[in-house]
Amino acid sequence: MPPDRLPALLPTICRVGALRLSLFSTYAQFGTAEEVTLAELKIELMFPADPDSETLLTQLGGG
Repeated sequence: MPPDRLPALLPTICRVGALRLSLFSTYAQFGTAEEVTLAELKIELMFPADPDSETLLTQLGGG
């Protein structure tokens, strides 16, 4: 992989006391070379990486 590129998926594990939240994230980038403002816009999207994390996120979200 060229040094100027980030990996497509970034794993993250957060621990607070007994809670463990395993997530993976990916970045989305919009725009074209002609549109300077949009070329700088990036959005990080995070998703649960396992069923336990999905359940915890659902509970924290009130669902």
